[in-house]
Amino acid sequence: MELLLRARELYESGRMHDALEAAQAACDRRPKDAEAWWLLGCVSRYANLPGASDEAFRRASELSKKHALPFRPGRAEFVRMVREAQAKLSTDARRRLQLASVQVQELPSIDEIRAGTTPDALTARKRGTSDVLVVYQVNHENRSGTEAQLRRLVERSLSRV
Repeated sequence: MELLLRARELYESGRMHDALEAAQAACDRRPKDAEAWWLLGCVSRYANLPGASDEAFRRASELSKKHALPFRPGRAEFVRMVREAQAKLSTDARRRLQLASVQVQELPSIDEIRAGTTPDALTARKRGTSDVLVVYQVNHENRSGTEAQLRRLVERSLSRV
């Protein structure tokens, strides 16, 4: 359990290489711990190891019903989902996003994490010379086992901003 906590701490501080080693060690030590495999899946995405990430998510989903295997559409399809969700927004939500540019990004960058964005964030609002709402595709996918779940999560994410 201590290794898993350390891996999570490293992950949340943006130290992905160290987090990867700790998460792998946690999985080696407790191979039936779905949370360890889930974290390894998340960290592996940051380490640009999509095959290892998918395998870790598969293991986590086999060990616990709490973790569905992530549904992964292509980028174009995900962008289309975001645009469709924008069109369905309530008047109030549309007003809140009226001046914002909505952009899709795969994951929060390491610099964003070190500046305080959680690596599992669904969205981030960046206000400055321009107003940008960033929607993180992989983090939405990680929480959605089906296309319908992913569409609902995207809609909720945009409506809560």
